[in-house]
Parts: sequence; structure tokens; C-alpha cells
Amino acid sequence: MRPVLATLLVLLVMPAGASAQTPPLPPLDYAAPTASVSRGAPLTFAVRTTAPDGAVTVRVSGHDEVDADGLLTGPEGTWLDEKAAQALADLAVWSVPADSVLRQRPGHYYWQAYLTGDAATGAEEPIGPVQELDVTLPYADRGRGSLFPKFGHKGVKSFYLSSAGFPGTVSGTRFKAVAKTAAARWGLKALRWTSAKAGVHDGFNVAGFSSSVDADVLGVQTDYVKHGRVVESDLALNASENWNAGPGYPALDQVDLESVVLHELGHMAGNKKHKPRCTNSPMIEALGAGEWWRGSRDKWFGDCGATAASVRRSFVHRVIRMD
Repeated sequence: MRPVLATLLVLLVMPAGASAQTPPLPPLDYAAPTASVSRGAPLTFAVRTTAPDGAVTVRVSGHDEVDADGLLTGPEGTWLDEKAAQALADLAVWSVPADSVLRQRPGHYYWQAYLTGDAATGAEEPIGPVQELDVTLPYADRGRGSLFPKFGHKGVKSFYLSSAGFPGTVSGTRFKAVAKTAAARWGLKALRWTSAKAGVHDGFNVAGFSSSVDADVLGVQTDYVKHGRVVESDLALNASENWNAGPGYPALDQVDLESVVLHELGHMAGNKKHKPRCTNSPMIEALGAGEWWRGSRDKWFGDCGATAASVRRSFVHRVIRMD
């Protein structure tokens, strides 16, 4: 009898409602999506939780950087938050609309779910683990093959690769691969390495990186002309740019090296004019971070309307007369 009596006494002295406290919410459990989806395919984020409707948010980022609490973060514009809706008593979902960047832009993304409001306060782990998501492009759509005659003239020049001034984000091996492939698509030929600097008149055609390129310019292709004939062509890429060397697509704050090299070598092949931004051509007048053009079906541009000029970088083609 004594154990029963003791239990009754404990219940009598407990504060009102203490025996009815809600247990903490268990950790968030992900039900979808898979690790890889094809561009344009239906995409749904599904989170198993008993949290109330409106308490679950899905965050998707172009980076795996997290803050002190473990929540994905990064520069403004490189991540987004969307509220998940309660589909079942224990399931919250966000179905991504067809016009979302996540269904239209191939790339490598990171995502997680987290709780907000009272649900976060009463949860064991209000922030879920980070997952990876690849939005892939069908192989048949990937950029490859000759760019002439559809996008301009075929070139006949050869050029050396400068070993000077490389940025930390680009290796020599990767730059050589990009330059050789891009050159072949225009009918050009990339030769061996040289210590000569790009953008300096020295009698050699040279492509490489330079710290002398203006901050808002991606690359400068220079033709040195004497008696009406081009005697030297140089390509100087901005060494201080945040380059994506590939072969994967750029993050939202990176500039795609392959796209820029394709453009500048198009000038070296003899194609002088720029096309309006967002045109289906490698010879566009400007390119923003996170954008690319690698082929007629392998391209992505962000806001093609009234995007601030500060988020776009221009291409420069110049002619220097030597006579």
C-alpha cells in the first residue's frame, strides 16, 4: 500500500497541467526529393513531422555554408525560403512551381527544412540536416560541337596559353582543357604553355589571366592591327573574378569560365559584334554571376529584364592600330 500512497501524494503536489505537457517534437525526417532530378521534372520537398501547418520552412541554397545554428546561409540572393504546407497529419510539403529557378536551372544545390515559431521552441532539433540536390541537364542538350557557321565565322589562328597570373579558383589543367575545347569549336588551336603575359603586345597570340583587366570586365580580347592586317590577338581574362572552372555549372555568385572563353575566342575567330544580353548566342554583350551559355540548349540567364548593371560583367573587344 505504501508505494501506491506515495504515488498519489506526488500527483497531488505536481503543478496543474504538468502531467499533460506535450512531448518535444522529434527530429525532422525527409521523405523527398531524391538526390537528383532532371531539369523541368516535377519537384517536391516533403518533410515528416507533426508540427502544425505553417511551421515548416524549406531552405534551398547554392552553397553548403551554414551559420552557427546549422542553418544554410550565404550571400544575399544565393538561397531562398519557402513555407511547406500540411499535406497529411505528419507530412508537410512544398511543390516547386514550374517557373521556379530550381526546375529550370541545372546545378548543384543544398537544402534543409527547419521549424519556426512555437514549433521550433518545443522541438528536439528544430533545424534538419543539410541534403544535396542535383538538377541535371539531359546529355543531348549539353553544349558541344562546332559553333560555326550558326554563331559566326570559323577561325584559323593558333594561340599560346599563358602560365602567368592564375587565380586560385582555376587550375592550369582545367584552363588548358577549357581553352582547347573552346578553341576547337571555333576552328582555332590552343598551343603549349608560355611565360608571356596575356594582353601585352609581344608578337605572340596569347590567352590567359591578367590583373590589369577592369573590375567590371570579364575579359578583353585585343587585336593588334598593322597596315589593315591583324598581326597579333590576345585574350586577357580577369584574374580577380570569382571563377567557376567547371565542368559543373557555376554557383549563383560565380562566373562561368567556359562561357567566357567561348565568347572571347569567338572574337579571336573573327566575330566582332556583340549580341543583346540573353540572346541565344555565345557572343552576348554581358554575363552575370550564376549564368552561362555553353550551347544553344545548354544556357541559363537570370533576370533578363531590368537587372542592375552592377550584377552583370561585360566583355570587351578592342583594336589597337600599330601603324
